[in-house]
Amino acid sequence: MLIRTRNIFRNNSLFFLNIFILVFLVYGLMISYGTTYIGKVGIYLLAFVGAYFLINRQFGKTKNELKTSFIEEKWLSRLLDFLIIFVAVFQVIHYFYIGNVPVIKAMMTTDYYYIAKIRQDIKSVDSTLVNYTASFIIKALIPVLLYVLYDKDRKRFWIFLLFAGFYSLALMQKAYILTIFIPLILNFILTKRWLHILLPAGVFIPGIVFLLLVTNPALRPFTSPEELTVPHTDDRNTAIQVSDALYDRVFITTGKMVGYWFYFVPDSLPQLNGDGYRFVAPLKGGKYRDYSREIYDKVYLKEAAMGFTGTATTAYFMYDYANFGSWGLIFAGFYLAFFLIIVKWIFKGDYINMFALNGLFIIWLSSASFTSTLFSGGWVLTILLYLLFKPYFKAGKILKSAEENN
Repeated sequence: MLIRTRNIFRNNSLFFLNIFILVFLVYGLMISYGTTYIGKVGIYLLAFVGAYFLINRQFGKTKNELKTSFIEEKWLSRLLDFLIIFVAVFQVIHYFYIGNVPVIKAMMTTDYYYIAKIRQDIKSVDSTLVNYTASFIIKALIPVLLYVLYDKDRKRFWIFLLFAGFYSLALMQKAYILTIFIPLILNFILTKRWLHILLPAGVFIPGIVFLLLVTNPALRPFTSPEELTVPHTDDRNTAIQVSDALYDRVFITTGKMVGYWFYFVPDSLPQLNGDGYRFVAPLKGGKYRDYSREIYDKVYLKEAAMGFTGTATTAYFMYDYANFGSWGLIFAGFYLAFFLIIVKWIFKGDYINMFALNGLFIIWLSSASFTSTLFSGGWVLTILLYLLFKPYFKAGKILKSAEENN
């Protein structure tokens, strides 16, 4: 019985992770809006669970005949070197397009709104290619390369971590410094290498605290009130303020954003009937509307009035809700269930790598649309990298090489 239960969890780990993330989301939603919108989230949950079990029952036992990488292992090693060099070179190119190294520029000022402008400029680079490449690198390439290098070549791992970690901090998104370690952390948990978790934790925890201090001058311990452009009224200890900010970001913000979308759609903003999908709107002769920007302007009135542009990103199923209401929630549950069955088929039997490499994107779905997570978010690229470097991901090989390195 115990073995059967364990196998159920291993085979369907991504399904259970999505449920787990949804629990966190509902907690934040209830803290912010009480039980007002719980029924609507329940519609999505029932659709997702029902669709997953129906599709899994029908197709879950389909054989996987995908072969290992068609590239010889010696060439894979050279390709690995090329990708490492590519990441190093591209970040220099990215800084050139931005016009500075954002995190360093932000450290030199205590003007809160100027720092907000620096962060906005990162997203305003006038090059689609550069923007998409940066997203691919942060959300797929760096995490996968760190994952492979940690057990394959520890020396190259440390060298790569040095400039890849700096790049994730330089873009001033607190999630990035954690994102690049998620596959490794999940692998360490599944393989019970508990002490190894101290490595990523020793990088991303100080990294997140550092970015909190950079982006919030009022939290900097040596900043006087006279230097601040925004009055600081919180007299609590800096450490307490930082911990409260982290708690709010992890446990509250995601659910609160879902509440904002439910609140404004459809009462203030009409359902879009397909015009909320960038690729659908032109096909039906409509005009694409980005509700994440429109809701941002409604939520952050002061910043919007000052000319700042931003996005109130939310859980992936809310984008479908904005288009089709409750039917959109059902649709979102169905297509995610279908896609997770496909992922399960691709990684069939490789439970550790399936969870470690894909778990990150289940987390991303709590604050991004499905299509952006799939493509610009790097989910498809990560799966392709897995298939390409499959000889490095064979079951047991990572553990064996880890023992040799230790």
